[in-house]
Amino acid sequence: MDELFEETQPKKKKHTKQVGHLYRKLFLLVFSIALMAQALLFVDKGLGDYYNTLKDSFKVILTVDTPAQAAVLEQWGQTLNQKQDITSVRLLSPEDALAVVRHKNPQLVESLLLMGKNQMPAYFEITLSVPAINNIRPFVDNLNAEYEDLTPHYNEQHAQMFFYVGFASKIVRVLGALTLLGLLAFMFLVEAFPYEQGHALGGLFSGILAGALSAGVLVVLIYPVGPLADVFAYFTTWHRQVLLLVCSGLLGWTFSKWQKF
Repeated sequence: MDELFEETQPKKKKHTKQVGHLYRKLFLLVFSIALMAQALLFVDKGLGDYYNTLKDSFKVILTVDTPAQAAVLEQWGQTLNQKQDITSVRLLSPEDALAVVRHKNPQLVESLLLMGKNQMPAYFEITLSVPAINNIRPFVDNLNAEYEDLTPHYNEQHAQMFFYVGFASKIVRVLGALTLLGLLAFMFLVEAFPYEQGHALGGLFSGILAGALSAGVLVVLIYPVGPLADVFAYFTTWHRQVLLLVCSGLLGWTFSKWQKF
């Protein structure tokens, strides 16, 4: 009996050592995955905000080449507003146009007045839908052919940047969705396989701690930008952090059953 006890005793110590190492490895694995998720969410948030800024700031200006009566200008504005790809139309008179320029660049207005140019042409400021911005050249060509008395002005590089940023944002979201589906498939396969030893609460807590630590690393990185309460919304959102925390906990819970470390 003593010999048998001596043979089995080292095995118990070895098993305890494996369990002790299990949660450290589990924590590091979930922490690494959470950090990659933080980076992916960070890029997605930045691209999304930049995309919306480019969309809201893109305008097409249609200047009136020859003076026209108010009724004619109003009719043009109504026909423009009825087009499917135009989301809004704003008509500015010469006085309004001069006031807008004065607000943005007072020195330019003073220079124009000194040169004797106290009148600016009336113009239409239109905003477009996403498909129209992505196909800005044919859209503007059609407008130019339909309205001969209006000259279009727009920033083509702005429209190209809008398209590329939107495309990059879609790629990031597709890759994020595929990564999430892969993790869900892994968790499903682990849960479906009958292991001798089931889940452990230590794995769940380790996963939650790893997710919380990844959020702490993000806070440390963005803190130098300014007060945390002001800059937090520019880089992430609370619901994304809560979702990442939940996913980290579930991943740690699954890893505790898998135990392939």
